[in-house]
Formats: sequence, structure tokens, C-alpha cells
Amino acid sequence: MHNTNELTEEECGHLARILLASRRVTLRHHFFSWVHGPLQSLIPHEILLCGIADESGYLVHERFTACRYFKDAHFHRVIHPGDGLINQLSQEWMTLSEPRLIAAHQAESGGWHARLGDLELKNVAFHGMSWMSGQIQGYASFSRVRVPFDGRLALYLEILLPHLLVTLARVLVNEARAHSQGKRPAGLVTPREVEVLTWVRDGKTNDEIAAILGLSMLTVKNHLRNAMKKLVVRTRGQAVAKAIALGFLRAQGMRAEIDA
Repeated sequence: MHNTNELTEEECGHLARILLASRRVTLRHHFFSWVHGPLQSLIPHEILLCGIADESGYLVHERFTACRYFKDAHFHRVIHPGDGLINQLSQEWMTLSEPRLIAAHQAESGGWHARLGDLELKNVAFHGMSWMSGQIQGYASFSRVRVPFDGRLALYLEILLPHLLVTLARVLVNEARAHSQGKRPAGLVTPREVEVLTWVRDGKTNDEIAAILGLSMLTVKNHLRNAMKKLVVRTRGQAVAKAIALGFLRAQGMRAEIDA
């Protein structure tokens, strides 16, 4: 039986390959290849959701999935700032100060089984990092994991999370630099404005967006107005169309009735 505080020689070899490969990750598709390549040797999975706080403390969520069942709608529900799964897992992680592991066969208690099944996740291995203030700095949530949910998995999460978040931060910084030097306007649209535009793209009204994000309708209007000003457009539909053209948003889920 393995000591849960030590790595075997084979595990050390896997870890070394993962860390060395992470040094070559500079772009989003590199990151995808890394987490679905070398990192699979320790945490075989199909879905990775991860997030990192920006300079204002706003948590930017990302997904890297090879699962065709996990759709945009599932992702938006998982990262919902109110009753989303990530918010709940973050709260539980901060209380426990250790990885949160929920295997499929353990999910019957607390209603987890139905919830994880409904979200197409099946199981969850979650871990986070926090600032000295206690505010969350970043997290990683692996799902459809194909190893036992035990102390070994918790150890892998604890070792790998700092490297994963540093690698993700490098990718996001490179993207921001490339966009600022390329076709994005000088006044960059903020993550919160992108989030508002995402819900506009999905056909939500300002009232609905305010309820989803836990903001006032006036705040939502201000975010949308600021985004439209930066994108140099006059309507919300034009803002969505231009944000997609500039690479801020994916076209997936865009409703046909949004005016161009």
C-alpha cells in the first residue's frame, strides 16, 4: 500500500514529464494537449474546468474537455456565481482546506449523484488555492476521472494544482498580449463584460442576466454600455457579432434572432 505522502518512482517519472512538458505550453491549444496528454498519466479525465482570479479578484473560468456530452449550457450552469457547482465546491474546499473528491458511487448522499449526472460530469475531483486574505486565487475541477477517489488522487491534485494555474496564467497573459497587439481595440473588454455579452449572445434580457450574475440591472446595463463603447457599436446584437469576430466570444449558442 502506498504512503499517501510520497510518490513512487514511476509516479515521479510521470510528474517530471508533466512539469517539463508544461514549460512548452504558451497557447490555448498547447494547454489542451498538455492536460489531455502528459497530465493524463496521473489524473486520467475527460473534463477539466479551471479558473484563476484576475487583478481585480474576478474569477475567470475556462474549460478544456474532450467530452461531447458536456455542452455550453452545462458549463454556464456549473460556473453560475450563485448556485453553480464551482461556487459550492469552492465554499466546501475553503471549509475543509483539502481537495474535494466526489466519486460516482459516493454521490448518493447529499443529492450529488443526480446533480453530477444532470451536468454530465459523473464525478468531481476539485482543489483550490487562496491568497493570504483567504480569497480564492484559482481552482481546478476534474470530472469523468478514471482512477480511484482516494489519497493518491488528493496528493496528485495538491502537487499539480500550482503548476496547472501558473501554466494557465501564462496562456491567458499571452492571449491578452496577442489581442492587444492585434485586432482587439485598445480598450480591452473586461472578463465581466465578456460574461454579460455571453448571456446576451444566449438571448438573455438584462433582467435575466442580472438575476443570473447576482448583479443589479443598472450594473448589467453599465457593463453592456462599456463593452459597446469599446467595441464601437450601437446595438447589443452588433456587440455580440463583433465580439465573436474579434475572438472574445464563441459563436456556439448564438441565437438567430440577435440583430446584426
